[in-house]
Amino acid sequence: VPVSVGVTLFEAVSLYKGKRTISSKGDVETEWKVHQLVFYCCCGMLAGIVGGLLGLGGGFILGPLFLELGIPPQ
Repeated sequence: VPVSVGVTLFEAVSLYKGKRTISSKGDVETEWKVHQLVFYCCCGMLAGIVGGLLGLGGGFILGPLFLELGIPPQ
């Protein structure tokens, strides 16, 4: 748990500062707000818990979130 929280925080801070980008969106700059990053991180953790309890794949649960972010489905 501490490693996953650490990696999540590192990636969230990198996205917020603009050091990281979502590669599938191309060169499009996205202005991330703190509440968006917190919401997406919580959705990821909740999806992991639900997927683990129900035995579902992560893509099945996170697919709609990725579409909301504008990431192409393929």
